[in-house]
Amino acid sequence: MKTIENLLRGTVIAGIFAIPFLAFIVSSSMFFPYITGKNFGFRIIVEVIFALWVLLVYANAAYRPKFSWIMATATFFVAVVFLADIFGANPARSLWSNYERMEGFVALIHIFAYFVVVGSVLTKDLWINFLQTSVFASVLMSLYGWLQYSGGAEISQGGVRLDGRFGNAAYLGGYLLFNAFLTAFLMTRTKKYDFLWWTYAAAIVLQVTMMFLTETRGSMLGLFVGIVVSALLFIFLNKKRPMLKWIAVGTIAFIAIFITLVFQYKDSNFVKSSAPLSRLASISLTESTVASRFMVWGMAIDGFKERPLLGWGQDNFNVVFNKYYNPGMYNQEQWFDRAHDIFLDWLIAAGFFGLFSYLLLFVLGIFFIWETETKSAEKGLFKNLKYAWKRYFSGDEENKILEKSVLTGLFAAYFVHNIFVFDNLFSYILFFSVLAFLHSNNVLGHFPSDISTKKASAKTDELPVSYVAIPVFAVLAIVMYIVNIKPILTNQALIDGIQPHPNAAGQMTFTKTNLDSFKTVIAYDTFGNSEAREQIVQSAMKAKSASIDQDLQQQLFDFAKEQTLLQIKEAPEDARNETFAGMLFLRYSMNAEALAHFEKAHELSPKKQTIGFNLILAYMNEGRVDEALALAKEMYDLAPEFNEAAKMYAVAALYKGDSRLADNLLIKAFGTTLVYDEDLISTYAYIKRFDRVIPILEQKLSEGDDPQIRLRLAATYLEIKDSTRAIAEIQKIIDVNPGFKQQGDYYISEIRAGRKP
Repeated sequence: MKTIENLLRGTVIAGIFAIPFLAFIVSSSMFFPYITGKNFGFRIIVEVIFALWVLLVYANAAYRPKFSWIMATATFFVAVVFLADIFGANPARSLWSNYERMEGFVALIHIFAYFVVVGSVLTKDLWINFLQTSVFASVLMSLYGWLQYSGGAEISQGGVRLDGRFGNAAYLGGYLLFNAFLTAFLMTRTKKYDFLWWTYAAAIVLQVTMMFLTETRGSMLGLFVGIVVSALLFIFLNKKRPMLKWIAVGTIAFIAIFITLVFQYKDSNFVKSSAPLSRLASISLTESTVASRFMVWGMAIDGFKERPLLGWGQDNFNVVFNKYYNPGMYNQEQWFDRAHDIFLDWLIAAGFFGLFSYLLLFVLGIFFIWETETKSAEKGLFKNLKYAWKRYFSGDEENKILEKSVLTGLFAAYFVHNIFVFDNLFSYILFFSVLAFLHSNNVLGHFPSDISTKKASAKTDELPVSYVAIPVFAVLAIVMYIVNIKPILTNQALIDGIQPHPNAAGQMTFTKTNLDSFKTVIAYDTFGNSEAREQIVQSAMKAKSASIDQDLQQQLFDFAKEQTLLQIKEAPEDARNETFAGMLFLRYSMNAEALAHFEKAHELSPKKQTIGFNLILAYMNEGRVDEALALAKEMYDLAPEFNEAAKMYAVAALYKGDSRLADNLLIKAFGTTLVYDEDLISTYAYIKRFDRVIPILEQKLSEGDDPQIRLRLAATYLEIKDSTRAIAEIQKIIDVNPGFKQQGDYYISEIRAGRKP
């Protein structure tokens, strides 16, 4: 029995210690490679170690989870989120999420299972080793970031913001912020100025430098706040180390002066030449990104008011975003699925109870940092709080003040960071790892003793572990197939459906293989369906203008139509689904069907101009010009500074025959009526206002010669029976592009013969 117990324990610990290195996984063969590989890897490891932990608990009751208020609150949090997801706007999406995020309740229950296992198995020495492992992984990630900075590795986002192996600069910023404080915590537990101390110091310099190079402002602000909080706590609580107290005072002063100078001289060459400093100095209430955050947060508050107790369920912020859309967001991303503030995200996902329990984890975490080493189970939470308060303010345990201050600073830094971003897999892993560490620190006094030395209870009347393993591994196999294997196969089939394949002529294009792959995706019937359906619709729209077999094109359209209608049925409150359906039908000239879906999308998101524009075009296609004009005015009035809205209003006015209104709108928005825009040019051509088309095209050509525009100008001259100028324009194309001569000469001969080529 002891051998089996040691084997189980060793395997569980090995799985736990492998988790920090999942950060380096990028699965290039999968959809959303920076997200899916890490998440599937984490889920597989957690499922395995949880199953082994169940057997370990059966073999030795000492491994059972112990009560703490952190454990109780985490359990309550998970329970609340489960209820919120079940009764939310889209339970399936809330439970499973999608490939882009891979969150939902499935992700949360894996995080919770991880929390339970590590909080039950890791002992004092193992905890320190585990934190060291996380720090080591973050140093490797920082070195990879340095490779990106020096040009030795590609930045996946493009630009200069480092993203490591996360594919997102904000994710890397939060990851390094968290690990920098963990490194500082470990540093406080070493002998001053020994080799390990200097190693930690060097790691912090590297982590913080790379964090700044991510240019993640939330991480920068979090770092400053975390350091200040740590320093203030040490200043007020430390009574015997005056030198360190003065260093803390100096650190606060340095941060205050640094931030003041950055904002004071934000227009200086020094600040502008530094991307991180420039990003930091750009923080203001009027800066576009910050302003958009406030608008999104306002939408979140409106959504909370509608469902205050349990919210909308996870991964349903997009419904709130569309329903309460602020028209001032016209120049920002049009399909937000997060509030970019984790606290508002939880307020929307799980309402008041969800946010309350999430915040309570922070409160209890900080309390347990300052917990005494007396068993809390013996004194009780509130008595122990009073006892801890008296002991620390009476000057006891001076040697632990610094490490506790650093951990408190970590919570403050993470809190501030999360005001501006949302969590991801590794921020959850790090947060719940620290919570599990504090839970372990609390349940048996300071740290749990080495559980492996405890003897197992006598179980003469119970089945051997090997017998219990049979049902446990059977359940594990089922869970792993449903949660991981099927979605992975689905993901790979989706990639095969998206990428072009060679046709009979050897050209890379959409083929029957693509369609078969899409059908395979849907046949698996996983959470990948929603993303697959969008890809199917997009492929069908592209196929309409591609030179592919007409029968295949029809098959693809039929399949896309079927799938997009199923998606609408599964998520009827999502304006995005209705919009995609409308675009599909519009592309295939099914105007009545397109109109119905655009009307529904507009009903679900009445203030989103881009949805309104689609409906305006659908109205005009159906000859309902008065309704198009009325809606165009409505969209324009929501944000008159939005030039696209002014243009659409002008287009509707032209269809109505009100050229004066159209001209006034264009002049106000663009300063001229000669606006090079496909919608405007097509509208002028439709109403036979070629006197407007010609100067627009001529002005565009004055900016730089373009054969396609010149050919279009020639065609416009033909419309007004000016064959001489049409021929002259074609001849200009031939003069510049000799390869066009044969085709150009043919056009000229046809024109001279009185025909339109």
